[in-house]
Amino acid sequence: MKLLRRESLAWLSRIVFGVLFLLVLGALMWEFSQRGDPGYLMLLNSLIVALLLVVLFVAADVLAEALEQHLMMRHISRRLGALMRWTPRIGMMVFAFFISLFALDIFGQGYSLWETIVGLTMHLIPTFALLAVLAVAWRWPLVGGITTLLAAGVFLLRFGANWGGEWTTYLLILGPPIMVGLMFLADWWLRAEVEPTPDMPATSA
Repeated sequence: MKLLRRESLAWLSRIVFGVLFLLVLGALMWEFSQRGDPGYLMLLNSLIVALLLVVLFVAADVLAEALEQHLMMRHISRRLGALMRWTPRIGMMVFAFFISLFALDIFGQGYSLWETIVGLTMHLIPTFALLAVLAVAWRWPLVGGITTLLAAGVFLLRFGANWGGEWTTYLLILGPPIMVGLMFLADWWLRAEVEPTPDMPATSA
């Protein structure tokens, strides 16, 4: 009975976040269509945004399922444990790729080769910083989680004044690092509760 209830809650969580994903993606695609951009550019923007939203909502779902299993069973399934470990790592790579796209604005500005290289390097500093945080989080999830949440705060303080009232910008820039940071913290907090493999003894909490 408890297993059935756990599975029911897990599927409910997946359905809720799946519907939210579709609704938000649909709203963003509608906004893209109102800009009058060429079809190929709208498709490219939609694919990039969809990738970010996958990170956001998959992380939210995994986090919700981990909390459900923690509260109901006091242990985490091996499948969910693997998702808790890899979701934030892959999510940070995807977000770093997204941030690096802003550096492409340097091209076509009429700069010389050297000026373009210097400008591109400067624009990629946030990407390098995120990859450095990922390197730390890979070994120390607690430190990485805290640092990732601080990075989201830095993005808000540094660039938030230029976002106006566009909720989509807040969602795409702040949503992924916040969820990734929380996932790193959950990985650190609940790792001892992950079911051991058959040839591995259980770790004590």
